[in-house]
Amino acid sequence: PNLTCISTGSPATTVTWMRDGQQLSLGDTYIPIQTVTDRRLSTYNNILVIKAASSDIIGHTYSCTVINAFGTVSKALVAFTPPTVTISPHETPTAGESFSLTCTVNLAEGDYIVGDSGSPVQWKGPDGASIKSTLQVMTNTYISTLEFNPVRTSHGGEYICQATSTAGTIMDAANIIIQIPPPTLTVSRDPDASTTLRHGDSLSLTCTIQLDEAVDSDVVVIGRLQGQAG
Repeated sequence: PNLTCISTGSPATTVTWMRDGQQLSLGDTYIPIQTVTDRRLSTYNNILVIKAASSDIIGHTYSCTVINAFGTVSKALVAFTPPTVTISPHETPTAGESFSLTCTVNLAEGDYIVGDSGSPVQWKGPDGASIKSTLQVMTNTYISTLEFNPVRTSHGGEYICQATSTAGTIMDAANIIIQIPPPTLTVSRDPDASTTLRHGDSLSLTCTIQLDEAVDSDVVVIGRLQGQAG
């Protein structure tokens, strides 16, 4: 990430970069860049390019100190904290219903998402494969939604939402258990009800359970009774 500190003063100012109140050692990891934006007012655009690993940035506060013959001014720029990721809801939907999972990513001020700009928030399903989602972007907040229309029993399992920012990578997981809706029971007879049976005639009764189409299973015949009319 880059940090910017704009300084103005006459006589000319010098800028010192600090981390947690201690002066930074500038070099390959912390690279200062200064450009003039207004020579008449002695205004400078001071940029600190940070090439440190995320683990070295998280939890630290960076600031710039501006000094000239008349005094010293310091300003804290940003405290890098990792993003927060939350999946909701943690529910047990019923197969056949419409259902959605929402992942909310909140960033600290000055932080931003890095990685694939086309999909800054990553979803993975129970099989570990990436899943496409709809994304809504607001200031410092990303809201990513998975839609199931309808949800099926095969959709059950653990879903992971992950986001990577300049301050680190964070994820949340939700284990979705799909409930099976009540089945439809049908009893049929052979011969059918329009046929009058007499003593000694054969009769077959069949009980069939029909599951919702969102249940990944076949129709199950749970019982058949055969006998003679008495």
